[in-house]
Amino acid sequence: MNFSQHVPVLKGLALAGALVASAGLAHATPITYDLIGATTSVGSLTGTVTIDSITHLVTAADITFNDAFVGNPEFTNIGSPNTYNGLGQDYISGPSNSPLNYGGQIALYYNTANIGSGDLSLCLAFGPCGTQSNEASYVQAYVSNGSGGPFNLTGGSLDPQLTQRSEHTSAITPEPAALVLLGTGILGIAVMSRFRVFRT
Repeated sequence: MNFSQHVPVLKGLALAGALVASAGLAHATPITYDLIGATTSVGSLTGTVTIDSITHLVTAADITFNDAFVGNPEFTNIGSPNTYNGLGQDYISGPSNSPLNYGGQIALYYNTANIGSGDLSLCLAFGPCGTQSNEASYVQAYVSNGSGGPFNLTGGSLDPQLTQRSEHTSAITPEPAALVLLGTGILGIAVMSRFRVFRT
């Protein structure tokens, strides 16, 4: 068997490797996180935030500020999503049912390091994931008497929902590093096959 007979097989292997690699690298998964232990001096925050696993940007949210005095506003409107220096940020706003409250917003800052692999820490006032005071998460309500904050978050994290943990774990397998190894192996097989042909 001469080298020309191996060419179609080698081309097929190379094409398959390239397709697997491109599919794995281009696959984005939205991950839904639960707000856990998100507290302020006047009330807690509960709800969910969905973050794109590739861009690290917030794509959806449903967060309630549990403070009856300001009408328990619910924040669902995404605004100004951004990422920089390993942090994600978004301003999520929404209405309220209180006669004193004209709505409100949460400024959500979070560490992007564990997206796709674990919990995300929220940036707190002078907390470890923010290097400046304006990178702290806070919530405020727009009320007529001026007592709607802002209130800095004093604790909390974004934890992947249980179904998201299992689904995303399977979705990210194989990882890009594994795909690189696969491609290297295919290339090695092709080179070895070529040398064997030349020897014969």
